[in-house]
Amino acid sequence: MEREPYFFLSYARRDDRGSAFVRRFYDDLVTELGRLGVDCSGQQPFLDIERIGLGMDWESALGSEIGHCRALVALCSPAYVNSLYCGKEWAAFESRLLRYREQTDIEVPALIPVLWVPLHHAMPPEISKYQYFEPPMGQEYLEQGLMGLLRSAPGGRAYHAVLELVAKRVQHVADLFRLPRAQGLDLKAVRSPFEGREPAGPGRRTTGHVRVFIAAGVTDPLPTGRQRREYYGPSPLDWTPYHPPIHPTVAYRAQRVIIDEGCTSSLEVVDGGLGEKLDEAMYNNQTSVLLVDAWAARENQYRAPLSDYDRQNHPVTGVLVPHHETDDESGDEKLWSDLQQVFRRNWMRRNDPYDPLFQVQVERQRFEDRMARMVVVAQNRLMEKAVPRRLPAGPSAPPMPGLSVPYIPSSSTDHPAEPPGRTPLQKDQDDEL
Repeated sequence: MEREPYFFLSYARRDDRGSAFVRRFYDDLVTELGRLGVDCSGQQPFLDIERIGLGMDWESALGSEIGHCRALVALCSPAYVNSLYCGKEWAAFESRLLRYREQTDIEVPALIPVLWVPLHHAMPPEISKYQYFEPPMGQEYLEQGLMGLLRSAPGGRAYHAVLELVAKRVQHVADLFRLPRAQGLDLKAVRSPFEGREPAGPGRRTTGHVRVFIAAGVTDPLPTGRQRREYYGPSPLDWTPYHPPIHPTVAYRAQRVIIDEGCTSSLEVVDGGLGEKLDEAMYNNQTSVLLVDAWAARENQYRAPLSDYDRQNHPVTGVLVPHHETDDESGDEKLWSDLQQVFRRNWMRRNDPYDPLFQVQVERQRFEDRMARMVVVAQNRLMEKAVPRRLPAGPSAPPMPGLSVPYIPSSSTDHPAEPPGRTPLQKDQDDEL
């Protein structure tokens, strides 16, 4: 029997960074279906972090699951309607419903919107044409959204009322109807119906390209001193620092965050030309992120270019070093001491909450949030640098008392000099604070 996931859970990754509420709802929904007498083991529901494994083409896997699933549960929120791939998932599944209606003249309520986080403005018509509220769900659901109910009272009556109604709807459509399959569905060719519908929030900037550079080991040979092969593959792009391998590669995780932040991305492996590539990226108004395997950073092929990066000024480049809390090999202090020698200049600002572009020992549950902040801050810095900034015209400042060097006023009030003692990078950091 061809695999038909009992339901596909569609959600925006930005809504679940570090909180695990999506996974909790998914597990609760499967449990509730079981209570209703549904055995999902034969047609297991789809949650991306559980079903996309090591080395899989994630875009192709998503297309296949959307093209075969029996129902789609969409966790609607401002982030959802701003996510390119959430819109693609919605549109691709909806097209199957339209085909079924054309063939049978039957409306199948298999696209099930759930209000996950209340939207800033009215629900987009593409969503509101589907019923997303019934009176038994309660006013708390409309005011807080399902994630709000999970956050405040996960075992409460209001949450379980919504959970039960969603489970019954999924059971009804999954058992009663068989939608036409979309074989070989290519999500690249699907257009999101939500683009630009929901304002992303005050001051939010969602344009640009991010170049992602990977410095990671491979299985043959393993990085010096490393024994655990399961974290690696034939290419550095196959690196999965967050074991077990059912979790996506770090490259996949990074690209999904970048997509949800409204940017495009590209993947490259760190080599000897890293410094020139970072300069080229900034010249082309692009930001960069280095994803670094602490073990591989010891190797000559990575140590030299990473140390070269550390000695230079790259204000719109972030560095993120993942670490899995149950990886006993990576608990060795010598490993992190060696990494400190690679990043001598930047090490002092590691994990600085006010300057989030150098993040070390980032655990799985914090990866998406740290990565998103890194992308947003780098994009903002790039945009600030792209716009010439002038101080307001006015009289020259008097000399500061106690200085032995006399103050020399600028010869032009149109282009006043920068105050002494502040580098351009410090100025950017002060502006962000």
